[in-house]
Amino acid sequence: MSIDRTAPEPALAAWARIETWLQQHAPRTFAALPAPATEEELRALEEALDLRLPADVRAFYAVRNGTGPAADFDWPTSVDDPDPTGYFLLGGRGIGPLSNIPLWFQGPVSGLCDDDHPEQRQLPLTVSDPDGFYGTYVDCRRPPAGRHARPAQGDGPTGPGEGGFAR
Repeated sequence: MSIDRTAPEPALAAWARIETWLQQHAPRTFAALPAPATEEELRALEEALDLRLPADVRAFYAVRNGTGPAADFDWPTSVDDPDPTGYFLLGGRGIGPLSNIPLWFQGPVSGLCDDDHPEQRQLPLTVSDPDGFYGTYVDCRRPPAGRHARPAQGDGPTGPGEGGFAR
């Protein structure tokens, strides 16, 4: 029996624990969490980028459209802007809104996601800055999908890693 590493339940359970903690210990960050992405937004992203989001990533976006206000992930940023609240995950990372993903997809990983390489669909998922160059990526190939890659700083995806979104 194989384990579906992209099943939504572990991601949703992990996110529920994060939200509970934020509510108790970081109410400002909790209050800044965005509303869910709509099913229409999810389908439009998948169609525009010619990929299918793994079930765990899709489930997260159905709960929250990122980990902070969209402005936290805009580029360029200003030194006059207040401290962003959306980068509270390990390593100072955040999950940007669906609206930023096409920009990141066409930027740091565009050489690995073009029509000449349809088997490669590495989608930027967590980022440590608004330009989307540093962070982790999710493998959106059909099949297999859902494994995550951790590129070295400044590099594009280096290949699938182990585990799913919540692992």
